[in-house]
Amino acid sequence: MEKTFRASVIGLTKIKRKLLDYDYGNYQWWMMFGINNGILSAFRAFKGYKQERLTYKEYPLPLQSRFIKDWFRTRKTKLTSERIKIPNSRKKGIGLWLPLKFHQPMPKEYTLKDSFLVRKKNKYYIHFCIEIPEPEPYFPRTVIGIDCGLKNPVTLVDLESRSTLFLGKELKRTKGKYFYLRRKLGKEKNLKMIRKIRHKEKNIVNSILHQLSKDIVNLAYENKAAISIGYLKHLKKNKGRRFNRKLASFSYFQLCNYLEYKAKEKGVPFLKVSEYNTSKTCSVCGAIGKREKNWFRCEHCNYEDNADRNAAFNIGKRGLSYMLGLGVVASALKPIAKVNGQAHGHEIVQVCNLH
Repeated sequence: MEKTFRASVIGLTKIKRKLLDYDYGNYQWWMMFGINNGILSAFRAFKGYKQERLTYKEYPLPLQSRFIKDWFRTRKTKLTSERIKIPNSRKKGIGLWLPLKFHQPMPKEYTLKDSFLVRKKNKYYIHFCIEIPEPEPYFPRTVIGIDCGLKNPVTLVDLESRSTLFLGKELKRTKGKYFYLRRKLGKEKNLKMIRKIRHKEKNIVNSILHQLSKDIVNLAYENKAAISIGYLKHLKKNKGRRFNRKLASFSYFQLCNYLEYKAKEKGVPFLKVSEYNTSKTCSVCGAIGKREKNWFRCEHCNYEDNADRNAAFNIGKRGLSYMLGLGVVASALKPIAKVNGQAHGHEIVQVCNLH
């Protein structure tokens, strides 16, 4: 699987910064206008198409793996222990040595791919694109069901222990805070500040989603569990202006992508299942019940529970049925016997143990 590791270029002297600025600036002219001010042919090769319209954006400087894979050095110094030599137009055949500070440790085994030099706020970063071996998924002992919603962004349940976690409250607060801040600035017609906080909100939400997905995958890995999440294909926006606004800003697909690639990296089994009627189906008897706001009640067995928790159990059981290859959707952990029209017994059998 492919992964990107970010490293900061630190301790730049005036000469090194000038050399980097020369290549980086000339590469922008080449990509946008096709003007060659003496950059290397290795850089020009990345524009292999005829540009029909100008796109005014900043292009990262490409670093081909064949030039940098043999020039990565590890040597302990006062400044840093990692350095790399990259090609430079002003130092042909010599190259430019750059000290690096990685934001996270590199894996022991990897294959270096084409990477990129990025400039942001007058600082340089190298995004190393690497390919690491993907571990074989383990055989799960239980299933973790995940339901995503607006009231509770992430509801997580374990089918074996029946433990429940409601996660993502910080995500909900962040989105609400910036919505009201944008509305206030909009009334003041402060468009400059609106654009500024948009990027800030995006970075904060992205950081929260990364940490949230990491915690979920680590929990599943510790318990040797599989992750089953509801797949939202078509979201209907027909329940009012406020609901539609919250639904449009819902970060489900981003969270799902983070969970999927982090699960692959750890070898955690990951499944996407249909969410059809999971919030209306009773997780005990399998009958269709009633949902009022965030509370579910089954008239067949009188079972009551939080609606998101009930849906998470149904999602977990559907994931279990997919893994077992039953070809059907599991509807209940154990049917409830009715005596004189009343539900008798609420015991739950552990069908989630796959051993």
